[in-house]
Amino acid sequence: MISKKTINAIELCVLLAGQRGEGYLTTTELSPRLNLSVSYLENILKPLKEQGLVLSMKGPGGGYMIKGDVSLISIWDVARVFETSLLDVEDGSEVKTQAAYELELEQVVINSLKSFMLSDFADFSSSELKSYSDVIGRFKFKPLPMPFMPKAPNSVFQLAMSL
Repeated sequence: MISKKTINAIELCVLLAGQRGEGYLTTTELSPRLNLSVSYLENILKPLKEQGLVLSMKGPGGGYMIKGDVSLISIWDVARVFETSLLDVEDGSEVKTQAAYELELEQVVINSLKSFMLSDFADFSSSELKSYSDVIGRFKFKPLPMPFMPKAPNSVFQLAMSL
């Protein structure tokens, strides 16, 4: 009933929700944590981005992060991106041919997924939960990289003193 891709998308969103205060995560950082290939992660992240659940930023310091408040995003919000409901079928004849118990079972699953939020499963122990505007910033600029500080002597005199 729920595909493996949907389960992986839910796990991905829970991980992104837990890493909210850490900033953006790249697919190369996410891949070993979820034990999924980078290309498969990109296939999952593309529809999530199109639906407005995930925010992406290109370039240095870029990557992916959950968009919005994680306590307001339900597991069903993530699952419905990949799953089609029997109730969403436009042709009424297909719905009539389905057994009533299948429709009721699907409704129970949907209601159960709606009752759980990403924040219920996210692990915030590693970082303090910050608001969406605190992480992104008011002007939505990319975070600056850490300045490079050389550990070598700055002059010939410092070189002679180090020897």
